[in-house]
Amino acid sequence: MLVERDQEIARLNRLLFEGAREGSRLAVISGAVTSGKTALLHTMTDTAGGRGVRVLPAVASASEQKFPYAVLEQLYQGMPTHLQRSRPRPGLDALRDPNGPDQAELSLLQNFHRTLDELTDDAPLLIAIDDVQFADLPSLRCLAYGIRRCRSEALSVVVSRGSLTGPAATALDELLHEPKVCHVRLAPLTVAGVSTLLTEELGTEEAGRHAAAYHEMTGGNLLLLRGLLDDRFSRLTRGPLDPAPGTDAPVAGELFRQAALSCVYRGGPAHRRVAHGVALLGDATSVPLLSRLIEVEERLVRQSVALLTEVGILHGGRFRSDAVRTVLLDDLELHELGPLHHRAARLLYEEGADPIDVARHLLSHEAPEPVEEWITQALCDAAVHAIAADRRELAMNCLQMADRYTTDEREALQLQATMVQAMWPFNPLSQMRRLQSLAGPAGSGLLPAPETIPVVIGLLGLGRMDEAAAALEQVSRAAAEHPGSELDTGLRAIRLALSSTYPDHPELRPFLDQEEDDGPWDVPLPPDQTPESPHVTAFRALLTVLSRGVDERAVRAAERVLETVRLSDRTMLTVHAALQTLVYADRHATATTWCDRLIEETSERGAKALLAYFCVLRAQIALRVGRLRDTVRYAERALEELPARGWGVTVGMPLGMLINAHTAMGNHDAAAELLARPVPDEMYRNRFGLHYLYARARHQLATGRQHAALTDFRACGEKMADWGLDSPATLTWRLGAAETWLTLGGQERAARLAEEQLELAGESSSRTRGAALRVLAATRPRQERIALLQQAVGVLQASGGWYEMARALADLAEAHKQLGDLDTSRLMTRRALRLADSCGADELSRSLQRTPARSALSEAARTGEDTAAFSELSDAESRVAALAASGYTNREIAAKLFITISTVEQHLTRVYRKINISQRRELPASLDFDVAYTA
Repeated sequence: MLVERDQEIARLNRLLFEGAREGSRLAVISGAVTSGKTALLHTMTDTAGGRGVRVLPAVASASEQKFPYAVLEQLYQGMPTHLQRSRPRPGLDALRDPNGPDQAELSLLQNFHRTLDELTDDAPLLIAIDDVQFADLPSLRCLAYGIRRCRSEALSVVVSRGSLTGPAATALDELLHEPKVCHVRLAPLTVAGVSTLLTEELGTEEAGRHAAAYHEMTGGNLLLLRGLLDDRFSRLTRGPLDPAPGTDAPVAGELFRQAALSCVYRGGPAHRRVAHGVALLGDATSVPLLSRLIEVEERLVRQSVALLTEVGILHGGRFRSDAVRTVLLDDLELHELGPLHHRAARLLYEEGADPIDVARHLLSHEAPEPVEEWITQALCDAAVHAIAADRRELAMNCLQMADRYTTDEREALQLQATMVQAMWPFNPLSQMRRLQSLAGPAGSGLLPAPETIPVVIGLLGLGRMDEAAAALEQVSRAAAEHPGSELDTGLRAIRLALSSTYPDHPELRPFLDQEEDDGPWDVPLPPDQTPESPHVTAFRALLTVLSRGVDERAVRAAERVLETVRLSDRTMLTVHAALQTLVYADRHATATTWCDRLIEETSERGAKALLAYFCVLRAQIALRVGRLRDTVRYAERALEELPARGWGVTVGMPLGMLINAHTAMGNHDAAAELLARPVPDEMYRNRFGLHYLYARARHQLATGRQHAALTDFRACGEKMADWGLDSPATLTWRLGAAETWLTLGGQERAARLAEEQLELAGESSSRTRGAALRVLAATRPRQERIALLQQAVGVLQASGGWYEMARALADLAEAHKQLGDLDTSRLMTRRALRLADSCGADELSRSLQRTPARSALSEAARTGEDTAAFSELSDAESRVAALAASGYTNREIAAKLFITISTVEQHLTRVYRKINISQRRELPASLDFDVAYTA
């Protein structure tokens, strides 16, 4: 603290100027560089001068340490003229003395001793030497001789010193270790000391608030503190008169950086080299490594690290401020920096350090010529670690640098494949050319088999099936040599993926035909077998659901994969397949939770391609549950994140979702515009193309082109049957064809298709079963329709198919209307209208609004008749009646209005009595005008 420094000054004054006369006195002021030693020494000399004490000052310098008697010469310059005649003349005195140099030095020592005696006879004398550790050896010997032999009580000596190594250390220790020497050690300021210093600059309140931060950046070093404060003053003079809040917090500027450099440079060349080495490595904890890097002895490195820590530059082996590390790196010349980085990389690599730390140095300079073999391997290792840490830019930089320096063709191809795999989830378009260049080497076996698998997947997405098949053949050969290996497992997962997604290609048939029946899911594994790979599990679950329909075991397997597999470059297709399984199995709630989580994760990572894939799945979920606006929103986002060209032959999925949703909403122009966009022919030969074909058929049906629609629905069915994917989970093409036949008057054909779909759907409450019941009802006589439609509504309500439920309710309203039950028809219309509005089915909503089917009583209410009865309703009764008129159940009304079901029933009883009706269906339409759509 500053108070402690004042106490040290008082102690030195008492010793040197006020104590009992007990012979010469010696005081040593020590401390780290810039700890205030020189300032304290000057304070002592000023005090001595004020008391009439003669002062002989000298400043030792490292640059003059090799010159004999350099310090002694400075002391003689402060003496009276008649005494300066005896000052040393190195070399000349030795030549004149017939007894040689030793006798000449003795003569000098004796002359200096006599000079001190003469000076102290007249007045008290203070010898003050700054940075005595840099004094030349002859001067130190002379000082030690004179001080020991001068018995005058008028002589005092005060010196400041830092650390010293070398030949002068022994002589300095001899001088400074007299019995009555007073040692003053200046430590850096504590937080309290910093606060005291800051109070003068910032005021008490701000000093207390920021003292800890200033101390953290400087370690209590006075020079660094002054640098920070000078930077603050500089900012304030350039800024507004009234500084904004927070401007008193420490911010490293140019003056702080220069102060840090000054601290380093004052320690000498070796000290400076250590500081540069620490800046390069970023850490000083490994002294042997640092010693090898800068080629300085470990002993000296430890001393410098300790000094840098004491002076406040380092703390725990690291720089207190990044600004100091930056300025030290900038201080290195370019011709020094490159070799140091290269040496650091090699040393770290040899020690088995973190590969990313090794790469950081390699990327900072060009590799030497010729390139050393270890460099390429080090960069590849770093790329693997960077990919795992999701540091894509670093990974690409490592791979590109390794690619520039490698001379091995297979290694170069492997690097190119790794680049594709690393960047594909983020920007497939940027990697297409590189992927295409790998097709030939992958098919000819030049590319290693593990790196060939991602290339195969990329080629399939681009629709280059011949090249993908050739590459797969190479993988199959390699896998056959290592059965049960990771490569063999990867190949099996690809075969399952082909069966579920790309089954319509003769080039790929050999790989599909090799897939064997997997048997029951629940059969326990023998003790000597390992669990199935999650990659195989995910694709097997997806193929099961697509080919056989919803399978609970497959669903549970997919959920396990999602719970245990972390999303990464190598698992993205596995995670995607597991999530698709849940979507096709209509596990909408679980699929939505996982999908939203993965959308958030990929969005934060900036993985645009992965984000687009999960957005499409989210759109598919929304379409299957009938949330049409959400379908459009997610599908459009998918195409924004990844343009159509980046989707390749899988573009049918986002386009199919958009076309289907726009058609259901009645936006036929938007759907037509999407259908007018060019798509690759290969798209129609994969599962994603089925969704496009089905969506086109629905658009054609909705716009009156029944025969074209029927052609597309049939094409869907034929492909699904040929591919072994004809299950209700995939697409309900039979219902689309049945609806088309209904518009063409083909009741029997429509009924047969609906019954087939119903049989495939089974007895479970599913969206497909509900939709099949609705279509089947349209083929039946009027009296039979209501029962089938009521059953359809119940199934759809249980399964969550809201758009299909709105359509079923609309059909039910029409059926009641045809039978003359207008009140029930009106109630069903309102429920259908509410659902249609909620789903975004605008066309269905408009058609329902054109056919209100009001009863006589509702007409009377609408035209203002019997208004006295309605005016008697309380606000609570009006709200309950309005919701009941809109088709809400008593339980739903209670939940919306936060009242009990019993209260709802009581309100409705009073409403019936006041407006003179006996049942819910007779509630007039006018009641829902102000409440039904806002409650």
